[in-house]
Formats: sequence, structure tokens, C-alpha cells
Amino acid sequence: MAIIIKRKKHYLTRLPLHIFIISFIAFLPVIIGVGGAWITELTTGKSCNEGNCIWMVLPWFTLFTFPIGGIAFLIYIIIVIRDTVKLVLKRN
Repeated sequence: MAIIIKRKKHYLTRLPLHIFIISFIAFLPVIIGVGGAWITELTTGKSCNEGNCIWMVLPWFTLFTFPIGGIAFLIYIIIVIRDTVKLVLKRN
């Protein structure tokens, strides 16, 4: 496993950025689907749902990306905890 946290400063820079990226990827189908449906509703004037608009089918892919994002988040937290322990032991 890679070392992510090397200095105390990385808790403020790397940690929030990586958590945001993992969350963004987990919810990306919802963001794309709702955004595309909103643009389609603006241009056509008709409401979008799963039956008449391909954009509203995309949020269903969250059933795959959300568990993958959760697993990635757990692995990331384990790596951060391991790096924190190494950082604390290194200072002592």
C-alpha cells in the first residue's frame, strides 16, 4: 500500500481532496443523469423520467458505483490510519 500521509500538512490537503474524489465518482451517475435530464427538460419543455428519457436511467448505475465507492473509501481510511500510526511512531 502506498504512503498517502507523509506530513501533518497532508491531513488538510490530501485527505479532503481524496475523499471528495471518491464521493464524486460514487455519485457521478446521479450528477450526470440529473444534469442531462434538466437540460433536456429546458430544451424540450417535457418532463423526463425513466420511461421517456435516457438521462434518468443513468442514476440507476449508482447501484454499482456507490458500493464500489464505499469499498474504495474503506480501503482509503485503512491506509490513512496505517500512515497515521507510522507517522506517530516515527516522531516518538
